[in-house]
Amino acid sequence: MKVKVYIMHSDKIDYKEELYKPLLKEGLMDEFYLILPLSNRYSNSYVKELISDADIIICDLTKVNFFLNVEIKWANKENKEVYYFIQKDDKNIKKYNKFKLNFFENREDFIKSVKTLLQSLNKKEILLRRENIYCLGKIEK
Repeated sequence: MKVKVYIMHSDKIDYKEELYKPLLKEGLMDEFYLILPLSNRYSNSYVKELISDADIIICDLTKVNFFLNVEIKWANKENKEVYYFIQKDDKNIKKYNKFKLNFFENREDFIKSVKTLLQSLNKKEILLRRENIYCLGKIEK
């Protein structure tokens, strides 16, 4: 069983070239089930259900739009584990300082940071949480 990772982003970016293709090239689909909401696979899916079904969420705060803010609210309402990423020189950093932010320099750095984060996660612990089984302490990989 794979950890389900919802990739949350604005549609104001070139998400196919700057986000989806680089993530797929990194081979993350071997270890994780990536939910890429604007891909053809999910074109007829209800985003709120995709968020609800995800184990964790990666949120790219580049060029935030109204719908991305709605998705963030849905994820927070569902108590999802959300990892927020924002470019170091983004003018909206102060707007999102209530979140624990991960900073990146450029798109390459963002993809590398996401890959590093995902590989550092305790996948067994996340999968048990999905099944509402909780344990005290870390589970060995």
